[in-house]
Amino acid sequence: MFSDLVQKSAHHAGQTLRTGCARAGLLLAGLFITGAAIAAWQDPLQTPAMATQKAHQTLLLDVIRVNQRLVAVGGHGNIIYSDNNGETWVQASVPVSVTLTAVYFPSGDFGWAVGHDGIILHSSDGGKTWSKQFDGYMANDAIVAGAEQKKEYAMARLEEAEDSGDDIAVEDAEVALEDATFGLEDAMYDQETGSTKPFLDVWFYDAKRGFAVGAYGMFFYTSDGGESWSDASARLNNPQRLHINAIAPVGPQSLVVVGEMGMILRSDDLGESWTLQESPYDGSLFGVVAKGDTQLLFGLRGHVYQSLDGGVVWDEMDTGSEQTVLSGVVAQEHTLLVGNAGSVVVFDESMSAPKATTVEGRKGYAAAAETSDGKFVLVGEAGVMRLDANAGLIHQTITMAAGDL
Repeated sequence: MFSDLVQKSAHHAGQTLRTGCARAGLLLAGLFITGAAIAAWQDPLQTPAMATQKAHQTLLLDVIRVNQRLVAVGGHGNIIYSDNNGETWVQASVPVSVTLTAVYFPSGDFGWAVGHDGIILHSSDGGKTWSKQFDGYMANDAIVAGAEQKKEYAMARLEEAEDSGDDIAVEDAEVALEDATFGLEDAMYDQETGSTKPFLDVWFYDAKRGFAVGAYGMFFYTSDGGESWSDASARLNNPQRLHINAIAPVGPQSLVVVGEMGMILRSDDLGESWTLQESPYDGSLFGVVAKGDTQLLFGLRGHVYQSLDGGVVWDEMDTGSEQTVLSGVVAQEHTLLVGNAGSVVVFDESMSAPKATTVEGRKGYAAAAETSDGKFVLVGEAGVMRLDANAGLIHQTITMAAGDL
């Protein structure tokens, strides 16, 4: 089921993320791998995406419009772009073949894509070519370094508490040190395991400042355009290391991250500090979109909530669909939410009056973008689909053009 293919959240048992079933299939296939196949295995972090004329028909997990260009990312390291509203696509040059889960461009030239194995890619030419900035090995090293600092700080606090003779302070410091010790042990275990944790979303304020978020509470920040990435998870109140499924702007200086178990965290200073928010839902949340003070929050089993006061009070909406909602886009006249089994929910200009439709074929969709001519492009289980301004399927052949690969 596509709900497993595109699920951005994972259960504590460890089944991860937007390509959960695909990963399970690989594990089953692994039972029958021969010695020759093992010898032929290539690290996807070191293997460029394979050139194919079918990239627009395979699993794609995110799409964004950058000026007149559309850029989409997905399985096997595929990145494709279109300059004619999604009718024709070109495959980009990508140095890895891991599944890519999200893409973001703060400007027309500079963009970032993230995905499995902790990968972060960067483009400076509008998405035509990409280079690797960061991966899961580097992420593990950074997390271990942060955990070591946290343990050192906890040890210093315990010494101060013991010197003070305050029994309550000593007890609190001992608990903090115990937590820090467990955190370091977990980080070192992950480091030994390898580059296994995926990033699930990425957002940049400008060409320098941005965040990459993902599984097991991964939360990384850069202030130099990705030349260096630092573990900023200590900024969040997320002691359980819940999966962070999405990060989104909800105001000029305000950001929201959402994740499993109904987690909502808000920042009003561009990510420097974060406050845990009361959530209307205790299941996995996959995203939030905003237009002024009106916001839509969405997640599992068709749960959609509307706030008219910037995210303080949430009211559940009856959209007419019970399909899991995975992503949304605010367009000029409508807001679209998309998800499993061809589900598309269309809202009016004020983010009200939802109308649920099911796109022909009932394929699952992971993301949507408005085209420059007021139509929509959806990406998901079966690649690219085009919708008209009223969310009706456009019956037109979508093709791949020869690129530079």
